[in-house]
Amino acid sequence: MKLDIDSITWALNHLVTKSDTDLFPMPIEFNIISELGEDAILQLADLNIEDISPGSPRRFIVPKTDIACRTATQLDPMDSIILASIIHQYGRIFEQKRISTKENKIYSYRFSPDEKGTLYDLNYSWNLFWNRCLEKAEFYEYIVKLDISDFYNQIYHHSLENQLADYRGIPDQVWKWVMKLISKITANVSRGIPVGPHSANMLAEISLIPIDNSFVSQGVDFCRYVDDIIIFCNSEKEAKIDIYRIADILDKQQRLILQNQKTKIFGNSDFKKYCIEMIEDRPINDLEKNIINIINKYSKGNRYQTIYLSNISEEDLKEFNEPAINKILDDYLNQVNPDYTRLRWFIRRLSQVGHPSGVKFCLDNFEKLMPAISEICQYFVSVSNSSDINWLDIGSKLIKLLEDDLINSNDYFQISIYSLFNRKVELNHLSKIIRKYKKVSTLFQREIIIAAYKNNASDWIRELKEHFYTMDVWSRRAFLISCSILPKKEKYFYIDKITPESLLENLIIQWVKNNNK
Repeated sequence: MKLDIDSITWALNHLVTKSDTDLFPMPIEFNIISELGEDAILQLADLNIEDISPGSPRRFIVPKTDIACRTATQLDPMDSIILASIIHQYGRIFEQKRISTKENKIYSYRFSPDEKGTLYDLNYSWNLFWNRCLEKAEFYEYIVKLDISDFYNQIYHHSLENQLADYRGIPDQVWKWVMKLISKITANVSRGIPVGPHSANMLAEISLIPIDNSFVSQGVDFCRYVDDIIIFCNSEKEAKIDIYRIADILDKQQRLILQNQKTKIFGNSDFKKYCIEMIEDRPINDLEKNIINIINKYSKGNRYQTIYLSNISEEDLKEFNEPAINKILDDYLNQVNPDYTRLRWFIRRLSQVGHPSGVKFCLDNFEKLMPAISEICQYFVSVSNSSDINWLDIGSKLIKLLEDDLINSNDYFQISIYSLFNRKVELNHLSKIIRKYKKVSTLFQREIIIAAYKNNASDWIRELKEHFYTMDVWSRRAFLISCSILPKKEKYFYIDKITPESLLENLIIQWVKNNNK
């Protein structure tokens, strides 16, 4: 059974434009395959899905707050392409099984792919969810907020498999491959799906279809956004009954449980206040409010729109001054319980503009900002090469951070920093990074190889040839890509002797041969 060319083409565009996840640097392999164009897509379309063995994912402990963490997974790039293609090709069937959007109940990850690579309907958002809850609250005296405990990691594989296998029009080979993928990720434990991949969000929604339907059949009036459930009741007694009813449904369907700390019964007025807090931008101070208004003016409210500094008026640019940005970030960090969700949101808005005013603060307060490290790194990448920025100095400070015990306690912290040196080549310091190669794990060796490739360090790449067959698969691919900068004759002589271990390696070898740097 083979996947449609149109779905593979869309999936590749999706991964190149939106990446595979918001948590990790985008694998360079997506760009390589994209550059190969139609030839690569035809080879992917010729694969029989039942013959594809899932590759090696990367799993990290990612901070949510300064002391709370979660696990997150980055799929093998080939698996990301296959899974995104499956979701694109069969997503309409999945979506039709869900409670209709017309019912105004389910607001998370509504399938609606577009030509720009967006997978889910942007109109069905967190804000729309809370606006709807606010509207419904007008007609109820009591409202209950519930949260499924550790939802993604507790999704029961057999329940998901039963849902996938029940869809007419979805070949057995497809759902069996999906189950094979998630089983490998969870090391054959029968619970959990990967946290991070955009495509996996649809799997989570599919797993909840019988639970949503059971809520409806048992007369529960509710709205849901992923694992956040709001139920509407006419009395406090009814609210308590519905809590027990939902707890029973979750247990019987998938042995899921509610998170006690997040279960709360609201009176009407208190819930309305809570909704408004969720809906509003909630700037930390007037300075942030002003900055966000300027960003919204130039982006027309699109949070994904890049704004070029050259398009911003001089008067508006003055508002992005260092004292103002420092004050905003400082106020977030000085809260008794810093709102890292909101802080990450603000840093992402700064990345839209790419103004350098917050770079120094982020470096000086790196340890306090750890839960936002992914957003900080993306912000650094977005910053234009302004004459006001001394990238060599920033690179030196990042090198120093790599010696810090706290950074070294967590692979995610380290890979985020190492990846900066290949995503922002102006940081330089390649010699210092290369000297770390033999001392670090294979996770970071890959990032160093890519940094060497981006900096055209062909002579050092040459020295890695004898280690190629001992590299892990992620580093092997990085090394093969880096071979493209070797002298032409040397490159062909070496690359022709390599037997690729996968289609992805074979595609990279084709790209290397075509690339005449």
